[in-house]
Amino acid sequence: MAEQQHHVFRPERTHLLAAIIMILLSLFIIGSDLLYLFWLPLLPVVFIMWVVRAHTIVDDTGITAHPAFAQPTTTDWADIAGIGFGRSQAFLQTKEGKKITLPGVTFNSLPQLEATSAGRIPDALTQGRQAADDKVVIVHKDGRQVLVDKQEYERLAAEDVDKQAKTDSD
Repeated sequence: MAEQQHHVFRPERTHLLAAIIMILLSLFIIGSDLLYLFWLPLLPVVFIMWVVRAHTIVDDTGITAHPAFAQPTTTDWADIAGIGFGRSQAFLQTKEGKKITLPGVTFNSLPQLEATSAGRIPDALTQGRQAADDKVVIVHKDGRQVLVDKQEYERLAAEDVDKQAKTDSD
């Protein structure tokens, strides 16, 4: 029997450092008027709860989003239309048009997401970077840039040399 592959995506734990700084700042602020601002340290505490509780699980059966303050939502691979990014959030788009936020999934997660999903979710950014690595950028005098492969660059460079030789001989 094949081993089931899964991965848990969580928000960065460095967010906890920001929450601690927010708590310390709020303590200074509530010192000015404790009667009205006593609730201020609760905001960073809610943020800490989100960082600790929210996560997304990707496995062979599908994707399960576990928001910090709501019930988990599981979506089978057959029901997934795609993954998108809007503002600072990743979301799953179902074939029915429903959007589900994926806590802990970022652009940097795409290579791991592709590996865990067995290629069902392609990592277009890495594929694009790898395709561009074998290319050469030609910048024209007017600022226009063209991306060509190395063979095409050598051919264009040879044509340029031929044109220059013709102009020099005339």
